[in-house]
Amino acid sequence: MQSGNSIFSRLEVKKYILKKNLKRDLPSSIVVFLVALPLCLGIALASGAPLFAGLITGIVGGIVVASASGSQLSVSGPAAGLTAIVLGSIGQLGGYQIFLVASCSCWCNSDSVGIIKGRNNR
Repeated sequence: MQSGNSIFSRLEVKKYILKKNLKRDLPSSIVVFLVALPLCLGIALASGAPLFAGLITGIVGGIVVASASGSQLSVSGPAAGLTAIVLGSIGQLGGYQIFLVASCSCWCNSDSVGIIKGRNNR
């Protein structure tokens, strides 16, 4: 990939969003959203996080994975096995806000390492 180009560029996204497929893709994406919504809310409730966090996590996660995967056949969604991990982490760290900061910090660190490693492999 050339420097300056993003995976979210208009050309990348445009090749996957075709008008002829939109008639089938839109209803199927709504069904996937409706199936994932109770799972996101249930995981948030079971892990002690606010319900709104589960909703936002589901929406953002779906958009990010669909945009970044580059695959026409990717499936993503909440994993119930993470409930125990999130619940334990929130309990150990002392609150949801601290857990959120720790999660974002880990994401930034792993993203930075991935970018640095990608640049070194050219």
